[in-house]
Amino acid sequence: MQLVRTRPFKFVSDIDSLFEGLPLAGTHLFGTRDRLEAPTLVPRVDIIESAGDITARFEIPGFEQADLDVTVEDNVLTVKGSRSHDLAEDATYRHRELVDGRISRSITLPDNVDSDQVAARIANGILEVVVRKRPDVLPRTIEIEAA
Repeated sequence: MQLVRTRPFKFVSDIDSLFEGLPLAGTHLFGTRDRLEAPTLVPRVDIIESAGDITARFEIPGFEQADLDVTVEDNVLTVKGSRSHDLAEDATYRHRELVDGRISRSITLPDNVDSDQVAARIANGILEVVVRKRPDVLPRTIEIEAA
């Protein structure tokens, strides 16, 4: 019997290599990367809609409030941020899996939101952004009058 070495996830690097040298070079399956800079990661997000607002919860472990920038423009919610792990001058990595770099994620919001009514908070690696709906488009109950 002969053992054969395999690389089950080699296809990811094979696909990346197809894009080398093209104008879109720098894009890859797990976000984007610049040849000279750290990668831009795309955080996972949950989007929850209720009667009065839309809530987006971004998973961004290791980021702090000062690392992040949240904007709403033309009904597009964008979260951007960057972080780096400082290393002492006399230290080197023996193994590294925590990624330095940037995050960026944009979400198109429906037309019924009020982009002036946005609140954001971060706790335990989750950034929660709440965008209120405009009151004029909220469902309302109509009282029926007696004839």
